[in-house]
Amino acid sequence: MATPLTPALPRHVVLIPAALTWVTAASTTVAFVGVGAVLDAARSGDRSGAGAMATVILGLLAAAVSAYLGSHLSLVGVGAREGERRDVLLRQLFRLGVTFRTQQRSGRFVSTATDGVERAAFYESTFIGPMIASLTVPLIALAVLGATVDWVVAGWLALAVPAIPVLVGGFQRVFRKVSDEYRATGRRFAAQFLDGLQGLPTSTAFHRAEAKGAELAHAAEQLRLQVMRLLAGNQLVLLIVDSAFSLGMVTAAAGLAMARLRDGAITPGQAVAVVLVSTVLLEPLDRIGQFFYVGMGGRAAVREIEGVLSTVPDVVDAEGVEAPAVSLRAPARTAERAASDDGAATSAVALEHVRFAYPGGNPVLDGVSLTVPVGGRTALIGPSGSGKTTVTSLLQGHLRPTSGTVRIGGHDLAAAPLDWARAQLSVVAQSTYLFTGTLADNLRLAAPDADDERLWHALAEANLADHVRGLPDGLATRVGERGVSLSGGQAQRVAVARALLKDAPVLVLDEPTSQVDAASEAALVDALERAGQGRTVLVVAHRLTTVQDVDEVIVLVGGRIVEQGPPERLRAADSYYARAVDLTSNAGATR
Repeated sequence: MATPLTPALPRHVVLIPAALTWVTAASTTVAFVGVGAVLDAARSGDRSGAGAMATVILGLLAAAVSAYLGSHLSLVGVGAREGERRDVLLRQLFRLGVTFRTQQRSGRFVSTATDGVERAAFYESTFIGPMIASLTVPLIALAVLGATVDWVVAGWLALAVPAIPVLVGGFQRVFRKVSDEYRATGRRFAAQFLDGLQGLPTSTAFHRAEAKGAELAHAAEQLRLQVMRLLAGNQLVLLIVDSAFSLGMVTAAAGLAMARLRDGAITPGQAVAVVLVSTVLLEPLDRIGQFFYVGMGGRAAVREIEGVLSTVPDVVDAEGVEAPAVSLRAPARTAERAASDDGAATSAVALEHVRFAYPGGNPVLDGVSLTVPVGGRTALIGPSGSGKTTVTSLLQGHLRPTSGTVRIGGHDLAAAPLDWARAQLSVVAQSTYLFTGTLADNLRLAAPDADDERLWHALAEANLADHVRGLPDGLATRVGERGVSLSGGQAQRVAVARALLKDAPVLVLDEPTSQVDAASEAALVDALERAGQGRTVLVVAHRLTTVQDVDEVIVLVGGRIVEQGPPERLRAADSYYARAVDLTSNAGATR
């Protein structure tokens, strides 16, 4: 999968505003020269003053129209550019996957995708074209001045033109660090603010709401200080431009005009025109002063976005991979256990001598091999931290093994498309994420085309239909942010319903009852039992309430398989599984 790149800025977005900037500069220069001609005509009583006045009016009108069109067309392109950049960023986020999400604070990425994208789009659409054009505006003004007034004056003023891009580049280098720090501070504040909102119930429960508020106030003050530093830089630029270069340029132009007037080379009106035209030569520096905040902030945002886009995902599709033509559908499970089938059953999922370690860490999995046949039910149990969830992450393609092979349907996941691999699995995880919206919206995440009848059927299978029918809005009930209007058990049964709607051949249950109460557990376990019918099931469990009617139990401790076999055999022995069953039974008896 190729790295997602932001589409190149369309040429017309740069060229049209640039061309209009040139027209504005040329028209303004012609108008200023016309002002000189009007003054000369008035001084001499020449009747040609009417034509000169017409030139002034037309020049100013053309300058005004071109300036308006340039600004308007630039702003029109901002929205489209925002959409392009945001689309690429979101595709990159999905490409980077779950591991990137766990390494980055959500608020930082949200800041990049909102404020950062807006600043970058505004900079690219309204600043780049006019800025490039403004660097050549002095040449246009001097050409008009030389052709209509005096080449000597134009030549002397041209000596100052090379200093303009030097100053522009100098300002960018000097204040680049300030703009980058401002963007970084803004992202940190966005992350802290989002954390503060999401963690408000916890902060309140531990009487830390005021302390968290003080932390946010401090972060906001740091952001304000960075903004002030950026604005102070802007004012410094304006001071340098206005007091040093601008004043120097206008003074030099006035001195040249007076000298050429004294020599009789130009008229008084033309001398005035020289001084007026000298202000056009300051266009690049004026634009830097005017758009300093946009330009520097925008460039920092572009670098920030490109930094995300250049991040290499931990897992990508190999070049030229194609989806395997394989069916993992299992026949409906009968009263006879799958363990009675012959040993030649097709592998649904398998790990072969898999080792995995996070960068700089100890092995999480160390030589793990396991197989779940099509239609089989396997329980993977073990203490917390033993590597169980890492196994499910490997099967979903969120991680790649350090060594060994992970297979689905006999196919090495390293040689199969990630979309295909994930389409084979439905996962009910420890906690269910529900998006803000209606219950129907969250269910259709798994099956966008599902009608209401199909949704109700899935809810019935998940033991949730009766509860939803009792709600005033039924399927249109809004679940709230992160599903706050539902209990933990109800949210988990929504996850079961989604798994049923996805209808994948392999069902992975990753400790689905670990965060529900005893009252909800029985309904959830019953729903999970129905969800597994006709599917291959891998149950990852710490608590054994979901480990029912399985064909094989695999015990994982410290990243290694220490026990493996049918539950009856392990139950009869002095095993980790037998002790875990006894603990679960005793816990249930004391409820």
